[in-house]
Amino acid sequence: MNIIQLSPHVYKCVFSINVSVEIPVNVWLVKDGEDVYIIDTGVESHVDEQIKAAESLGKPKAILLTHGHSDHIKGAGEWLKAYDLPIYAHEVELPFINGEKPYPNKQAPEQNAVAGRVEPLTDEILAILPVSAYLTPGHAPGHVVYYHEEDKVLMTGDLFITSREDLHPPIRKFSVNLNQNIDRGAIVDDLKPALISSSHGEELEYHGELYKKYVLRYRD
Repeated sequence: MNIIQLSPHVYKCVFSINVSVEIPVNVWLVKDGEDVYIIDTGVESHVDEQIKAAESLGKPKAILLTHGHSDHIKGAGEWLKAYDLPIYAHEVELPFINGEKPYPNKQAPEQNAVAGRVEPLTDEILAILPVSAYLTPGHAPGHVVYYHEEDKVLMTGDLFITSREDLHPPIRKFSVNLNQNIDRGAIVDDLKPALISSSHGEELEYHGELYKKYVLRYRD
């Protein structure tokens, strides 16, 4: 695992999983005073190193999920073996996380160790978090991105796959509605972050032509 400091308060933990090919998986640690918030958890084998990294920064406070796909939530159960942390996701995503129904593009519900343990991101919770959350459905119905306004870092989950120069969409077969996902990517023009960081890619500096180029290339 590599730990990369993206800004004064935001750190990225870089892992990889092997699914025929090696795929990078990024999760984030956000330092807020003595507290540390974990954004996504990767898979189970990633968690011991995540815990060490988080403890080096402060006290783990809560887990925030971008969505409930396995490469983002599977590690959460391992976290709970070490810390009794609250876990939050958007309320739209909860039926899929809890196994109450399958994602629209899948036949069977997701299986994970934290079904029934994930709480909704209410206004009261959001008011005390060091990041803002924005609903960006398309890849998953309740997908959200998290924005650290002070540092101007946007953590986009699977809204995009990023290279050093361009935005790319997530894989179509794993997405519920790719055009909706692409449309919700306009959040980058609304927020104008200094830095865009995705779950499966490299950091990308924002500029005004970035999203326009993305839409022209990928929107049906």
